[in-house]
Amino acid sequence: MRIRYFLSAALIGMSLCASPAQATHIYLLKGLAGIFSTGLDTLADELKRRGFAATVHAYDDYDTLGPEAAQLARTGKGPIIIIGHSLGADTAFAMAKAMKGAPVALVVLFGPDGNMTVPANVERVLCYVTGDIVLHKAPGFRGSIRKVSTAKDPGINHFNIEKIESLHAKVIAEIAAIAGHHEPSAKPRVAGDKRQAAIDKSKPPVHASQ
Repeated sequence: MRIRYFLSAALIGMSLCASPAQATHIYLLKGLAGIFSTGLDTLADELKRRGFAATVHAYDDYDTLGPEAAQLARTGKGPIIIIGHSLGADTAFAMAKAMKGAPVALVVLFGPDGNMTVPANVERVLCYVTGDIVLHKAPGFRGSIRKVSTAKDPGINHFNIEKIESLHAKVIAEIAAIAGHHEPSAKPRVAGDKRQAAIDKSKPPVHASQ
């Protein structure tokens, strides 16, 4: 009896201590045929290494993914985050609308093609653009919209914007903040890593104009 009690207490403790990352589901929507959106595969891998549930899909799967994500959100398996590139960015809000009012904690857009309307159930938008687009607010929208232009950076264009490591780092930091925990390094450094740290620090980063 006593052993059973301790086992039950241990299981409850493990459930209470579950990482917030494990309760976050991130949907990544690729562009046309997935040919120009390989950066989303890299981003998904980085997110998985940090303990997040991240899945990559074709842009035209949004209508079936919406109800699935809504079910996760309504059963406490969120927050839900949607990331899209090109046509995937164009359909990210359509997926949010397909969730029928279930909350979307964050939508990240890499290179959307035109003006769009942000649904009321979206709480936060982070939009990286190479041109000039307008994000309209649907009636009832109470969230925040941040649009970052990369137009002044000649190294960033529509076909590689989702591959830029510095943008990945910012997106991961945003997701970690939403998940409600401090995101540690995927591979902790030890004393012997100081020389490698100095080498890493000397590498010039890729910046996006804001």
